[in-house]
Amino acid sequence: MAESNPKLVCFSCKFGWGYLSEESALASKITNWIPVVCSGKIDTSHILKAFRAGADGVLILGCSEGHCHFQDGNIQTEKKVLLLQKVLETFGIEQERLEIQLSMDPDGQNIPLLIKKMEENLIKLGPIKRL
Repeated sequence: MAESNPKLVCFSCKFGWGYLSEESALASKITNWIPVVCSGKIDTSHILKAFRAGADGVLILGCSEGHCHFQDGNIQTEKKVLLLQKVLETFGIEQERLEIQLSMDPDGQNIPLLIKKMEENLIKLGPIKRL
């Protein structure tokens, strides 16, 4: 069986992830990367749109707890993710295909590493079962 090449969409907060690096430098290392002003600005419809567009997984990188520039946007998104994981599971989509990481990485060094780790997990899960 050939190894799959999963499509992963990564949303990351500009204030906590990679703000000391140039966006173009990070973008050259990362495919399907969407920097956002705040993880709290990611609507459930954005996540679902990524899956509908063919993503096998979605990774959200938000500021660590207590460090959100928009008060509690990261915590609200964490709650959305937990609920959406349960909804996706009712449609046969594994919860592991949607992850959120609340932390800080000003240089953006860990973004490619976290993406690689999630891609490895997605390879183990195999392609998403589309209806």
